[in-house]
Amino acid sequence: MRAFVTLTSTLAVLLLARSALAQQATEPLHFSKLIPLLPDKVAGFVAEKAQGSTSAAMGFKVTEVSRTYHKDSEDSEHTVTVKITDGTGNQFFNAAYAAMPQFSNESTDGYEKGFPLDGNPATERYNTDNKYGSLTVFLAGRYLVQIDINGLDPKTMQEWWKKIEVKKLAELKS
Repeated sequence: MRAFVTLTSTLAVLLLARSALAQQATEPLHFSKLIPLLPDKVAGFVAEKAQGSTSAAMGFKVTEVSRTYHKDSEDSEHTVTVKITDGTGNQFFNAAYAAMPQFSNESTDGYEKGFPLDGNPATERYNTDNKYGSLTVFLAGRYLVQIDINGLDPKTMQEWWKKIEVKKLAELKS
């Protein structure tokens, strides 16, 4: 019985501590502050309307914004999608992305690699058969910037990384 009381007390203290930490944690930005950082007009591409949301579950909040761009026309299958996720205050989000490993794997199907991009942990994947690729960069310890391409050359991913106002994004505070 004594062990049960001690365990219950310990759990109560841990839950209170978690609650206090959650209240002190930085809140993710509202999606309306991130949407302007998505490229608006890009030569040779037609931009769809930007989308944004802020979600909360299990004591954590995450904000996501995205925009899809079609090469030359709205019905083109050649696309780029840029997504920015603000996962600040979520220790699981930060732990999952902060230590992206440096690695490389290349085959006849394509490649995947982990590397630093402008001093930020990044991963890049590309499938040569269907010309689909994804560049994911963890920025400023809170933002995940993902660039997905379809039907385009792999160098397109890093070209689009340069179109994002990365410095401005890294400086944003709640």
